[in-house]
Amino acid sequence: MSKGFYLKMAADNIRKNSKVYVPFLISCICTVMMSYIVRALSINSGLSEIPGGNNMQMILSMGYVVISIFSAIFLFYTNSFLMKRRKREFGVYSILGMEKKHITKVIFYETLYIAAVSIFAGLITGVIFDKLCILIIRRMMEAPVALGFELSPVAMVWSLALFGGIFLLILLGNIRQVRLSNPIELLKGGNVGEKEPKAKWFMAVLGILVTGAGYYLALTIQSPLALIQLVFLAVLLVILGTYLLFTTGSITTLKILKNNKKYYYRTKNFIPVSGMLYRMKKNAVGLANICVMSVGVILLLSISISLYVTTENSINDLYPNSARIQINLAGNIRDAENQVKAETLQMAESAAEEARVSLDKTAFYTSLSIPAVPAKERFTVVSGDAVAMTRGLVTLYFIDQENYNGLTGDHVSLNADEVYIHGTEKEYEEKSLSIMDEQFHASVMEEMKEFMGETATVIGGGYYIIVNNADILQRLEQQQKALLGGYADRISTTVLIDLEKGTGKDHEKTFGTILESKLKDTDMEVTISETRVSAGDKFRAFRAGVLFVGLYLGILLLMATVLIIYYKQISEAYDDKDRYGIMRKVGLNQKEIKKSIRSQILTVFFLPLVTAGVHVAFTFSLMKKLMVLVLLNDVNLFLIYAVASYALFAIVYAIIYTVTARTYYKIVSA
Repeated sequence: MSKGFYLKMAADNIRKNSKVYVPFLISCICTVMMSYIVRALSINSGLSEIPGGNNMQMILSMGYVVISIFSAIFLFYTNSFLMKRRKREFGVYSILGMEKKHITKVIFYETLYIAAVSIFAGLITGVIFDKLCILIIRRMMEAPVALGFELSPVAMVWSLALFGGIFLLILLGNIRQVRLSNPIELLKGGNVGEKEPKAKWFMAVLGILVTGAGYYLALTIQSPLALIQLVFLAVLLVILGTYLLFTTGSITTLKILKNNKKYYYRTKNFIPVSGMLYRMKKNAVGLANICVMSVGVILLLSISISLYVTTENSINDLYPNSARIQINLAGNIRDAENQVKAETLQMAESAAEEARVSLDKTAFYTSLSIPAVPAKERFTVVSGDAVAMTRGLVTLYFIDQENYNGLTGDHVSLNADEVYIHGTEKEYEEKSLSIMDEQFHASVMEEMKEFMGETATVIGGGYYIIVNNADILQRLEQQQKALLGGYADRISTTVLIDLEKGTGKDHEKTFGTILESKLKDTDMEVTISETRVSAGDKFRAFRAGVLFVGLYLGILLLMATVLIIYYKQISEAYDDKDRYGIMRKVGLNQKEIKKSIRSQILTVFFLPLVTAGVHVAFTFSLMKKLMVLVLLNDVNLFLIYAVASYALFAIVYAIIYTVTARTYYKIVSA
């Protein structure tokens, strides 16, 4: 047989199986397009020149790795549905005299067609939509819109290599299946059913316990960053529990229903229960996949909406001052502090004059931060490089009462052995406090006026502690340095500068640039120097990167969910067609059959959606805390976004059900 024969046969096969190939082809094109766009954006020269653009591109680069891995898993998984439907066809070819090498050639050309169309169309659409994405990102980052068109050869090469490799592995896997099967196995491959599974009580109970343990961790973890291992453990437990509940819990439940004679031996219950039980082992894995991906879509959609809605408010909350400078002190604290205050105030006034802006007010405070592990009546400072690996670590922020009173206008009065303490997550419950060689009587100050933003401390948990005088800060600094060495923090003075209200962003940016230049010409050890404008640019870039990657992953997950549901319905329809034909022959009318079908589909179809809603509800507390990692301050609104995202996804899910159920009825009724 000539080469042209195989080419024509492969094209005809794709056309005749368009019901299963077209959705797969569209998904492949979209996946290639999205991969190209993310890669192109991560190396776009124009974006790197925008303030904060490098941060966004770093996030996009990491997102590209995640998207690449997921794309491979997604395409392999959906290809398995295609092969299941095609096995009977390949079996017929074998019966008609085609050898395995001939079937291999057909598969090769089919895969070549799909790969060529997917990569070519994906790259074309990617190039077109890449410009649109750049415009959107520039808009999000409030950067000027650049005209012109940019093609990224590097991103094209990456996409060709990635998806060329994926399709090659898919081809090898498909060929292997054909080579290892005999014609009879191929002929029956699409109709191989599952034996009725046995109820596994132990595994079902284990599924409940594992899921419950994941829920417990999600509800009780207080500091996600400090306990990041437990966060991953909670996620893994919920995923594992989902698979156990669907694969064993659902079967056990159906067995219980079957053993209930009064319930089971009714027409409306007998057919759905027996039908679902017959193939539930295979169904359950697909349903669990749909459930897990649905949770991913809902959470990513919630995060994306949150980031889009709250960006500007978060910038104002995180950077309330026009400029913020932090300078490490050395020597006598009081002398160094007074010198820093005088010099920075003089530089700020000079910079304001050069930038033609007016200072509104300036504020100063001196503080010391120490990482420690809370224990009964004390905080333990871990020595050496073990700090980075220590669990349960919190940050203690020390300030003396003179600085605190001057900054807040309060009138705190403490004895030398007294401290006031305020926790960002939970209050300190002991009457005394020990840290290193220092011991104090502790009093809780529930409404302490914060002397620095609490966002940083919420992430890992922390405490504000007011002490009597600066000498105590100096002793704590020396003791910490002896324990931590280069990891030890220094006593520092923070300078907060506010320009006159109504100052434009350009003038504020000019002021910051001049002030930073003046700071570089001094011998002061400046650790932080930022203006609200420059920090806001970086913040928008960070948010834009997270938002973009989140939306892309959400779309990929949604696309995978839709395709898996579609293929599952098609696969189930062909498997059920003969069974329902037999039911007609033994006397069931069309109305009873349709009612049975609707009952089974509704139960199986919407079970993942309901379970996903339960997962989101129980993990909401953890997600709310994790939102602080992307600097979302107004986490209370996250509940609204999560509910809205679930409702939106449920609507899409219902639409998918309507479309796929209609296809199912057509195939079964044919």
